[in-house]
Amino acid sequence: MVKDLPQDAEREGTRKLMMWGSAVAAILFVGFGLWFAAPQMFGVTDYVGRPSTGADNSAPATTVGTGVPTQRDAVSTAAKQDPAANEDSSGARARQIKESSQPANLSAQQREQLRSVLSTSQGPAMDRPNFEMMIGTSVPRQTETADLPPEVTQILNGFWGDQYLIAGKSLVIVDHHSRRVAAIIADVR
Repeated sequence: MVKDLPQDAEREGTRKLMMWGSAVAAILFVGFGLWFAAPQMFGVTDYVGRPSTGADNSAPATTVGTGVPTQRDAVSTAAKQDPAANEDSSGARARQIKESSQPANLSAQQREQLRSVLSTSQGPAMDRPNFEMMIGTSVPRQTETADLPPEVTQILNGFWGDQYLIAGKSLVIVDHHSRRVAAIIADVR
């Protein structure tokens, strides 16, 4: 610093330095805030993270919020034939549900029966689900589900005691104990 600088000039210089420093800090604060918030607002979460699909470390990249269905029409035979099985800490029930996935071979008559039953029931519906549309995917607890109507269990010959929701035009059956997607039946709405 200059020794001969008057005290007023020194104060003025310090004030200017503090003002510029505060302005830069405010700009950086707002910039970092937007850097993290803007992708969340527009549904882009590539670098921030993806919603968890539970214990599935080998699950493919999520399609949450993109409207792209990843599995269109499938049923888990483990969930269909043994709806009373409980989830354990090792995740065996989740693996059984995921590994026993097969196409849902429904006749046109069964689909029409499902449409008529679901049109009269007032179950929860959503346009874009907040989970992956794949057999075995974990459904968040905050996602509203309802008990599966008995008529649907009779038509599908299984899934007694499970829950459901309508995602777009698809019926999504959720395993009651593990909160995993047990079946996806397309075009029921």
